[in-house]
Amino acid sequence: MPGNAMNRYGILSVTLIVALFTAIIFTGSLLFPLLALIPGAILIFILAHLIVRFNLQAALLKLMAFLLPFSVPVALIEGSMIRVPGEPLALVAAAVLFTEMAGGSFKRLNDTLNREFLWLVPFAAAFIITIPFSQNLVVSAKFSFVNLLYMLVFYIFVARQLRYDSNLFFRMILLYSMGMIVVLLWSLFRFWQWDWNPIVMRGIFLPFYNDHTIFGAAAAILAALWLSTVTLCRNNKTRIFWLVTGLVFLMTVIYSTSRAALLSIPLFILVLALLYLKLKVRHLLIIGGLFLLGVMVFRQPLINRMQQVEALSYDVNAGIGERTVSSANISTDVSNVERLNRWVSAWRMFKERPLTGFGPGTYQFTYIPYQEPSLMNRLTVTDPWNVPEGSGGTAHSEYLLALSEMGVLGLAGWLLFIGRLMFLAFNRSIGHRSRVTLIAAFAALATYFFHAFFNNFLNTDKFAFLFWGTAAWLVTKYHTRDEEHLLREN
Repeated sequence: MPGNAMNRYGILSVTLIVALFTAIIFTGSLLFPLLALIPGAILIFILAHLIVRFNLQAALLKLMAFLLPFSVPVALIEGSMIRVPGEPLALVAAAVLFTEMAGGSFKRLNDTLNREFLWLVPFAAAFIITIPFSQNLVVSAKFSFVNLLYMLVFYIFVARQLRYDSNLFFRMILLYSMGMIVVLLWSLFRFWQWDWNPIVMRGIFLPFYNDHTIFGAAAAILAALWLSTVTLCRNNKTRIFWLVTGLVFLMTVIYSTSRAALLSIPLFILVLALLYLKLKVRHLLIIGGLFLLGVMVFRQPLINRMQQVEALSYDVNAGIGERTVSSANISTDVSNVERLNRWVSAWRMFKERPLTGFGPGTYQFTYIPYQEPSLMNRLTVTDPWNVPEGSGGTAHSEYLLALSEMGVLGLAGWLLFIGRLMFLAFNRSIGHRSRVTLIAAFAALATYFFHAFFNNFLNTDKFAFLFWGTAAWLVTKYHTRDEEHLLREN
């Protein structure tokens, strides 16, 4: 069979099976959840074989990138949820990766990229090692599986594919951006239905994004990626398109009203400036040390000043500036007070189990006895199965969540991975042929390194793709040591 015809046959076969697979997951989850798993698993391996056979790995990733913004939770079995079509497609991608490994493709790749993956091992291992010490083994096993799946697919699998096609990353980001803009338009329609009442902002992105904070975090990464890579374009029309797209997502961050997302943009600009000034990690440690010393010295005056802030995040008449300032209101803003309550609970949990934590994914079921009575408010949860309206979430911090659920090993693994990316961006990018790319990737990731102090989204498919995918782009460009223009003139 000729090559083109064979490729078309492969695409058609995979498309039909993907459609069948999705239909089985949707209908099976509603009618016969357990029975849906069997044909679903069989189809996963058939799909993986066909994708490898017809070399359609890049097509799978592009399909996944476009569909992820539309991924919605669907009930599976025993209270479990699966995000469709995001997670089923991630399972297919994982099966493809294992099929490639079985075929010995890891040996054919440059060893430097394979060794780079080792920096993620401590964080990934923490999810596995702490399961036996969990307060709920089933919850921890499922939570760990999902997080490891995201790392495997969105970081390792994506990085391996970027070695073959360095332009693939921005094709995926473009497709994801297109999908997210559709969700943005959907939210505008719903906002209009509610007469532009700001109080409904939290839920207008449903069912695609749980709330405005994760939507804002995703928009922040996309804005940073588009704006910081404009200089990579040779074509003026392409440069203008990227600039406009970046500005659209910058406005989307503002529209989302997520305070952490808004504050992550100035941090992105600061990190970008520090990178272009060629500062190294040791300089950052000195600056960070001086900053922490200043906070400790002026701790009480800072607390007193924060206690005087009266702006409220949920004031319908508040502007962007007032909403941003409300982040410092730790007295009367119940959203901030509840966040402090969650942080205190996480810290107390860590002190009780510093080595193992309470188990991955268990925070929301175990933190209630560790709450601080003086911080409890109308958003406080006293029953994990009966959450007050407008509340929810877990530790509201990626760092404290790792600490409370996986102990010191979890936090150390997370910080080690961040440190490695920081070292590549600040120390190893100087003189590197892909310097602009390394700078852009890390500056975009920095929006979430900051946001992660206030929220935790890595266990959500649509955001995990952006974070781990951008990290994969950074390490791949570093090891490729080649700067290719992402879009060429026609």
